[in-house]
Amino acid sequence: MQNLLIASVAILTLTSCSSIPNIIDINSSPVERPPLVVPEVDEFTTRPIEWTVVTPENQDQVFQDLNDENIDVVLYAITDDGYKNLSLNMADIIKLVKQQKSIIAAYEKYNNEEEE
Repeated sequence: MQNLLIASVAILTLTSCSSIPNIIDINSSPVERPPLVVPEVDEFTTRPIEWTVVTPENQDQVFQDLNDENIDVVLYAITDDGYKNLSLNMADIIKLVKQQKSIIAAYEKYNNEEEE
């Protein structure tokens, strides 16, 4: 009797899955890419800077004017070649920013075309 019970349980266990029809649903639709999300870039606004050219001829007057206006006398000196290099560096920065803007615009265009 015990053998019959074990045999019955074994047969039911082995055949229980075969009584349900095997249905496999395959969906091969393309997956849409999520849109590229980039943070907005802060707007750059320059702060006013006053340049004073100090030469051997006007240095006494410049120092006197600064003292009269109660402004601490602090000078940053740059040569004419240094000023030229400073200007060229700023031009390079502007060029780099424009290149980055065009790359970002290309990404935006690419992503917008994919969404349409």
